[in-house]
Amino acid sequence: MNINRRTFTRGALGAAAVAASGGPILAGADPLLTRKIPSSGEQVPIVGVGTNRYGVGDDADLRAPLIDAMRKFHELGGTVVDTAPGYGSSEIVLGEITRELGIVDDLFMATKVDVPGSDASAERMTRSAERLHKPSMDLMQVHNFRGWQDAIPVMQEWKDAGKIRYTGITTSRSSQYELMEQVMKTHDLDFIQINYSLANQRKSAERILPLAADRGIAVMVNRPFGGGGVFKTLAKTAFPEWAQEIGAASWAQFLLKYSISHSATTCAIPGMTKARHVADNLAAATGELPDAAQRKRMEQFFDGL
Repeated sequence: MNINRRTFTRGALGAAAVAASGGPILAGADPLLTRKIPSSGEQVPIVGVGTNRYGVGDDADLRAPLIDAMRKFHELGGTVVDTAPGYGSSEIVLGEITRELGIVDDLFMATKVDVPGSDASAERMTRSAERLHKPSMDLMQVHNFRGWQDAIPVMQEWKDAGKIRYTGITTSRSSQYELMEQVMKTHDLDFIQINYSLANQRKSAERILPLAADRGIAVMVNRPFGGGGVFKTLAKTAFPEWAQEIGAASWAQFLLKYSISHSATTCAIPGMTKARHVADNLAAATGELPDAAQRKRMEQFFDGL
C-alpha cells in the first residue's frame, strides 16, 4: 500500500480524537501562537510553510492547488514562507502566486543562497529578491553550508544596507551539525534552520537547539514530520486518546506540536501543497502545547511503535 499524505491524514484522525473534539481540529477558530525572533523581538507564527515542492513551472493544473494552499495559508494567519533557488522553479512559482493573490507584503519570506564566491552569492541573492518581489528580503540563509564562507559576509553587508532583515544558515544533515555549532559560535546570525522531529530526528536537541537558545538565535525547524517510513508506521497505529490533552486530532498535529513545543523553536515549516493540509497543520499552532511531561510521554509512545 502506498502511504501518501492523504492516507496519512485520514488515518491520523482516530476515532478517539474525533469523538473527543467533535471532529478534526482545524485552524481558523483561534489565532496562531507566535514566538519572538530573539535578535529583534519580532513575533512570527510558530508554523509556517516549506515550498520545496512548488517547482511546477508554468503548468496551470499543477499550480491550482498551490494557489489554493497559499490562499488558505494567508486566510488562516500564516506568514512564514521558506523557499530556495535550489527547489527548481519554486521561487518563480511562489513569487507569481503570491503577487497574484496580493499577499507579498503580508508574508515573512525566507530563501537561501547556495553558490561559492562573493560575486556569485550576491548575484544569486539579487535574482531571488526579483523572483519573490521582495526588494528587502526578510531572511536570507546559506543553504546546507554551500559557499558559506563567501556568503555570510555578503549577507551581513546586505543586512547593514537594509536589503535583507535577517541572516541564517541551514542544514537537515546530522553530518553538518559540528560545523553548524562552529559557525553559530563564531558568526553573528539571526536564524538557523535545522531538522527536528519526534519521529526520528531528535539529535539536534542535544547540542544545536540549546546553543541557539544560549546565543539568542531563532530556530526554524525543517522536516518536522521526520524521515522515511514515518507515514507507513503511523498509518498502522491507533491514534492515542490522550492526544486531546494537547489539542491534537491528527498525526500531523501530533508531530508538529512536539517540534514547536521545544523552547528554542521559533517556527516549523512543513511542506504544504494542498489547502486541507494547510488547515490541518496550522491547527497545531493553536491551543495547548505539550509540557515537559507530555513531551516525554510522546517520546515514549513513538519509541514504542
